[in-house]
Amino acid sequence: MNGTEKYIQKICKQIEIAVNRKIIGFPDALWLSDIFKQKKFPISASTVARMYGLTTSASKPYKSTLDHLAKFLEYDNWENYIEDQSKHHFSANHFLTEEANGFSQSVLEMALNLKRYDAVQIMLEKYTYFENNAVHFSTANLIGKYVKINQYDEELLKVLANSKAGQSLFYECFVDEENENDYFSKALFIHYLPKVTNKQDIFFVYSYLLAQYSYSGTIQKDLIEEYKRVAKNIHIEKQHYHLLSRYFECNILIDGIENKLQSKVQNYLTTISNYALSIEKNEWLLARSIRVLLHFGLKKDLLNHIAFNEIVNTTMMKKSKSKNSSALYIIQLYWLYSNSENTITYQPFHLSIDYLQGNSKERIAIESATACLYSDETIKKLIEDNLMHYCANTKMKWILNLMFS
Repeated sequence: MNGTEKYIQKICKQIEIAVNRKIIGFPDALWLSDIFKQKKFPISASTVARMYGLTTSASKPYKSTLDHLAKFLEYDNWENYIEDQSKHHFSANHFLTEEANGFSQSVLEMALNLKRYDAVQIMLEKYTYFENNAVHFSTANLIGKYVKINQYDEELLKVLANSKAGQSLFYECFVDEENENDYFSKALFIHYLPKVTNKQDIFFVYSYLLAQYSYSGTIQKDLIEEYKRVAKNIHIEKQHYHLLSRYFECNILIDGIENKLQSKVQNYLTTISNYALSIEKNEWLLARSIRVLLHFGLKKDLLNHIAFNEIVNTTMMKKSKSKNSSALYIIQLYWLYSNSENTITYQPFHLSIDYLQGNSKERIAIESATACLYSDETIKKLIEDNLMHYCANTKMKWILNLMFS
């Protein structure tokens, strides 16, 4: 069986699950063809029958047919479907965390629980998963949970800072935006920063620190100057999409603090829109831009910028289950608010609490604000009162400015 045939069989089974009906005869093929046509995907009953093996044919499905099947399951196209299937949860071994080389997520959790950091170090040395892998993110969440429990455990923070796996899993991947009692920013500055020499990693530290202090209202002028010095060494066009988003976020924060933002906001929105069009993963660039501009009360400028809002709309309309992220959480709230007067049919998605354990306060505020948009008048006032108090207490100024200004 070649690769294409394997994926055709897979998507056929997934479509059966989606429509809750087995395709085992030609009447089923006729029925499914009608379902496709109702969704504006013109796939004939004879084509459906061939794909499900009800009739034989030497011809292969047209690329347009495969695109229709992928879009029916909310993917952008056939290539996007194949990419997702090759990377995500349909592999039987996707969450296999007991490796022949010795790494075990279970052993790692036990070692963290018992504070046996010699065993943690051994597990980190055996660790081989990096980037875009569910095991990587689940392991990062596991480590993050135990660091949050023991926030000032210097021995654990040092163990994590002394290996590439530890750096990636905790300091780079977990990224605790909540940063209770400044524990994460202190860990970055004291333990992680002395161990890294890459200018991108150094930029990440200072951009994180600048954002943390700026949003809390305790910004220090010397930190702004240090950020500016580090940012000069960054060629932003070549950077990872996360660093690109932090670059614009911090520059806007500085201009806002220095009372220079009002004259620059339109230029920022145009530049950000152009960058968002040029990169595939633009969610964080949009999300951080929305958050920081709303933080400074620039809701009207945001809502009235046509190009920016077209990209936001396109991003949300293309959203599929495989693309849910905390960045899309922020974008979704803004998008729902900006479309609140339109008659759109949309069911907001929620992410798991564990997925957002590094930013639970923002998660609660976003979900409450979303509920407020959908609530009837009998409970809307109650939600609004609670939301206003919660956002004021947790310094979620951007949500206050979006919902109530």
